[in-house]
Amino acid sequence: MNYFAAIRTFVSAAELKSFSAAAKELNIETSTISRHVADLEEDLHIALFNRSTRGLTLTEAGRLFYSHATRLLAQWEEAKNSTSALNKRPAGMLRISVPSAFGRLHVMPFVEEFPHRHPEISLDMTFNDDVQDLIESRIDLSIRIGILPESTMHARKLAPQKRYAWASPEWIARHSPTDLGPGQQMLMFSRLHGEGWYARKEGTGDEWARIAVNYRFIANDSEALLYACRNGSGIAVLPDWLVCNDLQERRLQRVFPEWEFSMLRAETAIWIVYPRKRIVSSKVRSFIDFLVEKTGAPPRWQQP
Repeated sequence: MNYFAAIRTFVSAAELKSFSAAAKELNIETSTISRHVADLEEDLHIALFNRSTRGLTLTEAGRLFYSHATRLLAQWEEAKNSTSALNKRPAGMLRISVPSAFGRLHVMPFVEEFPHRHPEISLDMTFNDDVQDLIESRIDLSIRIGILPESTMHARKLAPQKRYAWASPEWIARHSPTDLGPGQQMLMFSRLHGEGWYARKEGTGDEWARIAVNYRFIANDSEALLYACRNGSGIAVLPDWLVCNDLQERRLQRVFPEWEFSMLRAETAIWIVYPRKRIVSSKVRSFIDFLVEKTGAPPRWQQP
């Protein structure tokens, strides 16, 4: 039995919960997937999957084996990357995870240029607003927005993030908002903890204070809130990198200009995060350098 191929097959089937889906991902026959898993189960003398008409689920033994198998594959990737890092020409598949809206606005416009600079690198990009386990998901590099928690990951600050209150010129003309307070109708972000935003006077360094607001529309997607705000539904607190195009086209205006906002009682930023390894692969380094260059300092969405 080719143990490495069988382990890679098992991990793919466990994550996709389907032999056929794993076969498609690995570009092999479904019968090969089935044989690899059967060989592993025979060698281990225990079932790794519960099989039913609704798909595959891991047994208790399968979950234990999966945790070790993913670490083994990660170590194999590190061994490959450490070796390829000795080559000055970065090459191979680079797996990247980016927040959906940020990725579309500030990564995708440059994606075509990157392979021209590094023709031996292929990109596999996932758009995901959830925090993923990079090792388990076999992701080489991720962009995360917010406060960076303590972790075993390397992190580089790509740019600061500023959140302000915005509204369409038409809405402002009808309502003339002046004071920030409970009486204001806001478009709310459902990922926000609690019933309001944290706010402080910009540039003061004051402590962040909870500001309670009323709302009649709530969504879990920043681009949906931007669309509603742009079309005159009310005030939305949105990050500067999201509204930059609307500002240039004069579709939005800032309200309560003396205030800045945060989802948490702290400033937030945009981070490049990647697994902590003794040697960072040349393909990861090359993409980090490329992204830092394209973002600029200050970031291009904060430039006049």
